[in-house]
Amino acid sequence: MKQIDEACIRKTNESNIKFEEKKSKIIFQNPKRDTFYCIQVDGCAIKTGVKCDNMLTNDEGLEFYIELKGCDVDHAIIQLEETIKKLSEDYRSWPKKAFIISTRQPAIDVKIQNAKKRFQKNYNTELLVRNTPYNYPMG
Repeated sequence: MKQIDEACIRKTNESNIKFEEKKSKIIFQNPKRDTFYCIQVDGCAIKTGVKCDNMLTNDEGLEFYIELKGCDVDHAIIQLEETIKKLSEDYRSWPKKAFIISTRQPAIDVKIQNAKKRFQKNYNTELLVRNTPYNYPMG
């Protein structure tokens, strides 16, 4: 992860790490209570241009990119791509996960399938598109 202003980072070891915006929510289940860093990307780590909402990382270099959406999944894909390029330590080779949490998930159409392939090929990133609320188990 590239250098980010300390004011944008919240350190936590909560068992459930939540990110919420409007009606979208993702919970990262952290039963071992490992230390993670919640990063406010939109308006803090990145102030201008296209960017996702949040990022979750740890000292081992884990990178999770999070976009909480209503239903504009196409725009969310662009937001995640731009953020990965700006914030990832090595966006081509470092393994990552990107989450689009939507209030109304569209059918897994060709656009989403193509985006998943592109994320894997260009950014070594697994793209997950899920309905809200979504629980992601970590360990």
